[in-house]
Amino acid sequence: MSTVVFPIGHYGGVRPVDAEAPVQVVRVGWKQHRLSEDAFGVWVLAHGLPDIGKGSWTVDDVIEQAEGAGVDDAKRHVDELVAAGLLATVADDPVAGQRFARDHRMDVMYVGLGNAPDRLDGHAVGIPGLGTAAVLDADCYELWQWGSVAPTIWHSCEVRASVTAQLGQPSDPAGVLTQILGDLRFLVAHGCAYLDTAG
Repeated sequence: MSTVVFPIGHYGGVRPVDAEAPVQVVRVGWKQHRLSEDAFGVWVLAHGLPDIGKGSWTVDDVIEQAEGAGVDDAKRHVDELVAAGLLATVADDPVAGQRFARDHRMDVMYVGLGNAPDRLDGHAVGIPGLGTAAVLDADCYELWQWGSVAPTIWHSCEVRASVTAQLGQPSDPAGVLTQILGDLRFLVAHGCAYLDTAG
């Protein structure tokens, strides 16, 4: 059974504690966490790589990438970040997925840049005048566009299931959860969204 990982929190920048050891700040809810360079590197790697698309990104992937980047004791950093609520691990079972979806929400980064005649099914998001961060398919774009309005990821699952049912394709929130998690992976890996706690 594979365990996927998602980063939780919004990056707040670097704070100079002293010249030798600046810390990186990540906000989760109302709390700011100060991370060492190595811990921050592991948190960043938990976002995944853009080329994995909507595929899974596991704790093992994060550890492998961190060790390859020269991070000492990457597994310990993963465990500490999970304990602090900065990483969420989701086992490949319906109960774990639903718990994650009910406990977390999504918020967006960037602005919509629209589609184009050569990619009517692709919707760009990025920064006007600076460029496109990612081109989203219809499902990703719908989640990006409306997901931050939902109080939890589970609410987004409920909405997608309802729309799917109206289109004559019977579904339920648990049935679309895997799709939503794939869309979240794509958005997070491309920097188009971040995850936070729902409470």
